[in-house]
Amino acid sequence: MLAANTFMIWLILAGCYVLLVALWWLVVVLWLQRGPGGASLSLIWHVSRWWLRWRQRLEHEGLEHLAEALDRGPVIVVANHTSAVDPVLVQAATGSLIRWMMARDMMGTGMSDVWALMQVIPVSRSDTDPGSLRQSLRTLRSGGCVGIFPEGRITRPPGTLRPFHDGVGLLATRTGATVLPVWISGTPDVDGVGRSLMGRSRSRVVFLEPVTYERSQTASDVATDLRSRLAAASGWPLLDEIMPLIV
Repeated sequence: MLAANTFMIWLILAGCYVLLVALWWLVVVLWLQRGPGGASLSLIWHVSRWWLRWRQRLEHEGLEHLAEALDRGPVIVVANHTSAVDPVLVQAATGSLIRWMMARDMMGTGMSDVWALMQVIPVSRSDTDPGSLRQSLRTLRSGGCVGIFPEGRITRPPGTLRPFHDGVGLLATRTGATVLPVWISGTPDVDGVGRSLMGRSRSRVVFLEPVTYERSQTASDVATDLRSRLAAASGWPLLDEIMPLIV
């Protein structure tokens, strides 16, 4: 009788172990695979989605345009810049990793591991930076997705659009990638990544109709066209004075 009871206990324990393993693979692993990278980045992605929807009442619109752009192949995400939290807001809409181009002087110290995990492309704003261009071209030519804020920095005053720098046009014409314009609004009007993530707001991210540009078009014309598309969607006024890039 004792041997039979021991056997049943081991059988129950083995069954529980198999059940836990199955649940891990069918629930946790598959859940993490919906994210934009490895387990760590995917976990951050899932948590950030929950946090932003609760804390900032995040809303995404035009998700069909996002899906259409990603189905076409390489994508350049082009957005206006309202807050330090903007990249997280846009990334929250998709499990496809967006490699954001980010100014080196805004990356701060002690955050190198975070930027490496997110595969951020660092950009020098004080001089010509061919390294960042090469990284962006490699990402797009391999079918990936690159994110750009072509105004160059967070726009002030809020609710306006500054001139778009020509770099976005250069990437679009050299690669032939699909360009996805994105309008961001309602973000916390505060400085710093931490305060932006913690702030309360009604953040809204609208994906506009994707567009492609011919190689024959100039980078300046492409930048102007993308700016006009965001202006038409937002109704925001255009301010033609370029803000200083180094803050």
